[in-house]
Amino acid sequence: MGVAEDINWLKADEAGVGKVFTIIANKGGLKLRELKELYGSEDWWPVKAHLNALMVRGLVMETEGIYQLTDNGKRVLESFRAMEVVKAV
Repeated sequence: MGVAEDINWLKADEAGVGKVFTIIANKGGLKLRELKELYGSEDWWPVKAHLNALMVRGLVMETEGIYQLTDNGKRVLESFRAMEVVKAV
């Protein structure tokens, strides 16, 4: 999948995978408990489901209990930010 498809996928679910992706991108890396608190969910399952979807898509990886963006995730983030700058101009 390409960067454009990944951006569209994230935008299509801004309150779910998009929000989890943005939280991880802004913090650089988080443990699951920290992510759950920032996501604002009482239950674990939405956060875990969104994380799983991001990992299957290749945008997020888990290393020693820390979730962070993959290289592909970083490219998506850079392109997404570039689109926001262009949109503002």
